[in-house]
Amino acid sequence: MSRRFWQSGLALVAVATFAMAFKGIFARLVYQHGVSVDALLIWRFLLAVPLFWLGALWINRGRPKERLSRRQWGLCAVSGLLFFFSTWCDFNAIHELGASLSRMLLYLFPALIMLIEAVRFRRLPAPLHLLVFAGAWTGIALLLLPGWQIGRVTLAGTLYGLGAAACYASFLTLSQGLMKPLGSVRFNQVSNSFTLVFMTVGLLPGIPASELALSAPALGWMVVLVVLSTVLPFFLLFEGFHRANASEAAVVAMFGPVVTVTAALALFPDEHLGPVQWLGLVVVLASISALKLVKAPAAR
Repeated sequence: MSRRFWQSGLALVAVATFAMAFKGIFARLVYQHGVSVDALLIWRFLLAVPLFWLGALWINRGRPKERLSRRQWGLCAVSGLLFFFSTWCDFNAIHELGASLSRMLLYLFPALIMLIEAVRFRRLPAPLHLLVFAGAWTGIALLLLPGWQIGRVTLAGTLYGLGAAACYASFLTLSQGLMKPLGSVRFNQVSNSFTLVFMTVGLLPGIPASELALSAPALGWMVVLVVLSTVLPFFLLFEGFHRANASEAAVVAMFGPVVTVTAALALFPDEHLGPVQWLGLVVVLASISALKLVKAPAAR
């Protein structure tokens, strides 16, 4: 892998992360119009999946398309299921905790990716890795410390946030192996189609028809959420993960919570961080950024 190719991958991940950092902001704007979490998820993927297919057809026009093997279909289905659980947990965390705190929980995924890779390759994490993990979880403990936070913290919201991080880390680890033979565009096309199927089967039967009706402002914010924080960043993100190492790319994505927290504090009066929460945020970001110092020499 050339250095320029690797750097371009990290740049794509950075742009995608900035766009996706506003996902929690746009979701809260949709929630303010009385839209439920499950209805938001159904609408998001009903609008996004056709765009993924159109994007794939346009990008791959004129290119021969190889048929997926049975194993590849199965792995795409598993990745779609993992992303379904990650997204469902994530949007429930946004609803329960707000955009700021839910992003900090989700962005534990770089440390979890490092842990998954350690298990996959059957090697113990290096001492510095263990310090990074300890620092990240210490920061989360400060964020959730009872009696200190100004914002709202619930057990359900915390579990949703941790579940989203775990499923997302597993999803990214699995998807990296699939994107090499399939390409990031086709992987997005197939995997997100499976996610829509799982959402339709698992969520749609329990949603009253009245909840699926969106007002004009809610639909407008939904379109913004789908285009700017779902479809475009996905193509950029997975092309970046295709070019760069998953751990490296995940570390670049660490600035996402900073963007989300800054925007949330500016836009929503009920989004507050107390002094201890700010300390926890700094500890988490400092710990995750230390992963770059660990991985950079190997990447070079």
